[in-house]
Order: sequence, then structure tokens, then C-alpha cells
Amino acid sequence: MYYFIVNPKSSSGKGRKIWNMLEKELRERKIKYTVYFTKKKNHALRLAELISTTKNPCTITAVGGDGTANEVINGLKNLDSIVFGYIPTGSSNDLARGLRLPSNPLDALNAVLHPTRIQKVSIGVNQSKQECRNFIVSTGIGFDAAVCHEALHSTLKKALNKVKLGKLTYVGIALKQLFLLKPASMTLTMDDKRKHFYKNAYFITAMNTPYEGGGFKFCPNADASDDILDICVIEKMSKLKVLLLLPTAFLGKHTGAKGVHIFHCHQARIQTEVPLAVHADGESFDFRSDLEISFESKKLSFIRG
Repeated sequence: MYYFIVNPKSSSGKGRKIWNMLEKELRERKIKYTVYFTKKKNHALRLAELISTTKNPCTITAVGGDGTANEVINGLKNLDSIVFGYIPTGSSNDLARGLRLPSNPLDALNAVLHPTRIQKVSIGVNQSKQECRNFIVSTGIGFDAAVCHEALHSTLKKALNKVKLGKLTYVGIALKQLFLLKPASMTLTMDDKRKHFYKNAYFITAMNTPYEGGGFKFCPNADASDDILDICVIEKMSKLKVLLLLPTAFLGKHTGAKGVHIFHCHQARIQTEVPLAVHADGESFDFRSDLEISFESKKLSFIRG
């Protein structure tokens, strides 16, 4: 049985139009399915929890943006009995880009119905103050998270989505946040051994896939199946240099610049002197000063083609 969790409001209503097209295809193929539409924040999480605890084994497919996929992943239980599919309809679609999923909705649907490649994918875990939030793309603290926080409530994003330029939202907000944000003191500890202190860091991000923020390739070699966190730190550079550096990050050409540090680890802890914005797959994880990052013990069976 196929279960679809659809965010009809993704990309300013594009999600509903895409689902109408997909549903027509499902009916023509006489596929048995059940669809659930999200109505508010964290609704996808609760729907995923309900389906995965009462309907397994099954295939659960998220139809929406990275935020919808994140909610579904946070709600999934009984991972051994679940196969996860994803049909991207958002504005950034970093998850689809990072896993090289079909961008055409009908092709993505066909992959769900007739998968040729199902891969075990790692699920990241954020823990702070006895609170937990999973991620599959990335998590970050500082500048990148501040951009994500603002994008979640941006009227500019809605306007650009309507003309299919939603990805530019993150560029515009990034420029604004760059001039407003002050670098902060951050301590990064990896695998309980390696410790690095940064007096003037813009952000630290832990990547499970290569892209975040609408296409920034901060960790070009990140692999969602290897249980390894790819860490990117940007620190100790002028705002002008950061401004010039960001465009190169779309191509992953920033990694050799002075002030950019790339690390690999299984677990990480980030501590800051004051609480800073934190995101998980672009969704807000509030403001934190102590963040522990690792992986779930079980992997998710993810349809990749």
C-alpha cells in the first residue's frame, strides 16, 4: 500500500497542482493509495508517526519541500518496516539535489511505484536541552541557520516562488543576514577528542548531503549513506570576503579558501557563548548554545531511483 503525505502549500501552492497531476496518474494506473494533506506545522510529523505505527510494512512518500520531508522523517517509527519516497515540490529542494533524485514529479512518482534503487540512508540527530530533532540534509548553527529562520517567514520567498525563482530567496536573505550578523565564539568537539575553538565564526554546519540553503555545496563530498558527518566551518574573515566566497560555494569551490575548514567525524558537539539560531533541514530548532550531533542507530530505506 502506498501512503502519500502532501503539503499542498509548498512553493506557494505549487504542491497542490503537482499532486493533482500525480493523482491523475495514480488513478489511470489503478494504483491503491491513501493521501493525507498537511494543514499546519508538524502535521506531517504526526501523520508519519500514525501511518508508520499502524500501517507497516508500507511505502510512505513525502510530497513537498525539504521541510515537509524533515517533518515526515521526524515522525517515522519502525524504520525496518518502512520504505521512504520523496517527490520534491519545494523551492530549495536540497534533499533531491543532494541525493540526485528525479526532479520531474512524474519521474519521481514512477520511481516510487517501480523502484530500481533503494538505499539505506543515515538519519542525523540534533540533541540540546533534552530536546531532539532529526535531519537528513544538514544542521547548522549561526549564519546559515539565521538565513533559514528568516526564510521560513519570508514574504519575498512567497513572491519568488510564484515566478519559479524561490531559490533566490536564500541568496537575498543571506546578503541581509551577512551584514546584520556578528561573528561569534564557537567550540567544536568531534568524536569526543578533537577540539577546535573559533573566536570569530560565522557558522558551523554538519552535512549529511552536499547541499543546503538552496544549492550551496558546502560539503561537496558528503554522503548520506556513510554515517559520517561532513563539517564546514567559516571563520576569521571579513564580511566582504564572505560575500565573495558564497558564490563559489554553489560549485563547491570554496573549500580551499583561508578561513574555511572541512572536517569529518561520527559525532560532534558545538558550544557557543550565547544562544544562536539552529536549523535542521532548514527548519528552526530554536536558539541554542550547546548542540550535540550524531546519527540514529538505524538507517532509512530511501527510494533513490
